[in-house]
Amino acid sequence: MTQPSPAVTRKKSPTGHKLLKILLLLLTIALLLLWPSAREHVRAMSLLARMSQQKNWIAGLHQHPYEIQTLTFNSTTGLSRARLYLPTNIENPPAMVVVPGLHQLGINEPRLVNFAKSLAESGVEVLTPQVDALANYRVEPQSIDLIGTSAQFLSHRAGERVGVLGLSFAGGLSLMAAADPKYADDISFVAAVGAQDDVQRVEHYLVEGQTRLPDGRLLTTPPNEYGWLIVIYSHPEDFFAPADVEGARESLRLLLHEDVKQANARATRLSPEGQRVMKEIFDGHRELFRDKLLADLDKHKAEAVAVSPHDHIQNLKAKVLLVHGEGDDVIPPSETEWLSRDIPKGDLQEALISRAISHVSLEEAPGWRDQVAVIHWIALMLKDADQERR
Repeated sequence: MTQPSPAVTRKKSPTGHKLLKILLLLLTIALLLLWPSAREHVRAMSLLARMSQQKNWIAGLHQHPYEIQTLTFNSTTGLSRARLYLPTNIENPPAMVVVPGLHQLGINEPRLVNFAKSLAESGVEVLTPQVDALANYRVEPQSIDLIGTSAQFLSHRAGERVGVLGLSFAGGLSLMAAADPKYADDISFVAAVGAQDDVQRVEHYLVEGQTRLPDGRLLTTPPNEYGWLIVIYSHPEDFFAPADVEGARESLRLLLHEDVKQANARATRLSPEGQRVMKEIFDGHRELFRDKLLADLDKHKAEAVAVSPHDHIQNLKAKVLLVHGEGDDVIPPSETEWLSRDIPKGDLQEALISRAISHVSLEEAPGWRDQVAVIHWIALMLKDADQERR
């Protein structure tokens, strides 16, 4: 290989050194300016890796030891149970309440436990309150107060305002709690995952199989089969004879728990007419119940309004992060678009509709663009939590 002449080398060297110095200076300035954001994104990547049960070097970054405590606190519904995930090597960690959605296991639901552990390993103190109504597939106004008093309890314990992350219907209820003057001073931000804006609109989607986006477009993703069962489960007296109501409720509860064998066994104790109706439900004949279901939704409209953020979050002062699964078939993603319109101007930080999420859990193999968007969303949440540290 021909070597460059000494003259050429001496001529280019000062320019090369000068350029290198400029690049290093610019890189240093960029790192100084972007470090807080970069740090949160690295934490978010690590958190996401642990949530996905990965065992790699990324999952090990920013990983803190933690302990789990079971406790009770006074709420408006009485003495409430909760679980606390507490980082053990951080003084005054940021704090968040994480509220489970509709699931019979409540705070013991494996995905919720995994998320709370992963968040604690990221240096966040996490309180998961047991919301019995949601564990029993009921969306009730009393749960708003339970979420609010959970935030108050954690805020007083931490000595700072706290964030609230709500899953599914708990997301909408968390927004309503943050908008309530009783709890507004204790809640700094709300992160809602797959939340509702209008419960009656969601119920109509579960019954009719379609809904409207704010711009008028029609969304026709087939709804999850268990959705319309929840409508019947909420008011079995509208579908069964009085003598069959309690037995039908128990059979439906077992069916929602996916215990089909026991659900069928309980249904055999209903009257002949009750057994006929229950068989049609077991067989998934939603179309046979359509008119009754729609009449039932109209009859109980006031109950749906009472647990809908729509028209109830005008006084919201907390920052808001929204994320929704593009293919969510329980609460359609159009609800996050409606929420984006209803949240007061300036409060909404980010609204993400992602293919990386189903309803309230991560898909197994999302594309890299979807992963980057979710990482950014999580980084914003961690940043919001950190801003409240003493």
